[in-house]
Amino acid sequence: MIDTLKLLAFLVLFASCSAAKKASQNQDTTALKPQTVDYLLEEMGTNHFDADWIDAKAKIHFQSDVQNESFNVTIRMKKDSLIWMNVKKLSVEGARILIDKDSVYILNRLEKEYYVRGLDFVEEEFNLPANFEALQTMILGNPYLMAAQDYTATTQQQQYRLSSKEGTEMLNDYWLNGLSLLLEQMSFLDLRYNRKLVVGLEDYRPVEGQNFSFQRNYQMQSDQTGEVKVKLKFSKLEIDIPKSMPFSVSSRYKRVD
Repeated sequence: MIDTLKLLAFLVLFASCSAAKKASQNQDTTALKPQTVDYLLEEMGTNHFDADWIDAKAKIHFQSDVQNESFNVTIRMKKDSLIWMNVKKLSVEGARILIDKDSVYILNRLEKEYYVRGLDFVEEEFNLPANFEALQTMILGNPYLMAAQDYTATTQQQQYRLSSKEGTEMLNDYWLNGLSLLLEQMSFLDLRYNRKLVVGLEDYRPVEGQNFSFQRNYQMQSDQTGEVKVKLKFSKLEIDIPKSMPFSVSSRYKRVD
């Protein structure tokens, strides 16, 4: 099974890796009406998915230059507080992960080991920014907006595109469906370290009056990670029902520093 520390790092990426395919395009050739930056940003905010509790099941396919694996994960989240993950392969639990705003706790079931790390270990080990907010945003499928960015708005086929202006160290773009105005793709290019992340969001379905993307595609590349592709496909989602997040460490487990 993939090393759980590296898996976690890839899950919290928000500024790293590879050139992407275009997001899925609407085939309608009718020209879109131009919209302002403020209008499109407001629509992205209106379409934010929000929940105090998340309980989800998903399948993750991970592909890199050296690994090609699939596994199942149960994800539970208490908004702005805790994220819990149970990672299985072939119905065997391989890892259990608990994340709070400061730290990551990982049980490696296969090796009978456990880790305690600050979230800053991702930055130290992989030279990638990481924080609780970014991981929470990734799970919800919401746009991750960089602070103090100015944008331009254009139309591209049947999508609206918001692009950050040149002259900054971080360039980011967002593509919105021309009809629904739902987010279909976002990309982040860090010019300082020549790394890029592109996120595609597909298969939107209504959940309690909101729209949730049940499939995410991540394409990443950097000197630290090489080329990485991750597909996250949700099969079940419940919101706003408190769930337990069991996490205890047996005395048989060895702590790895």
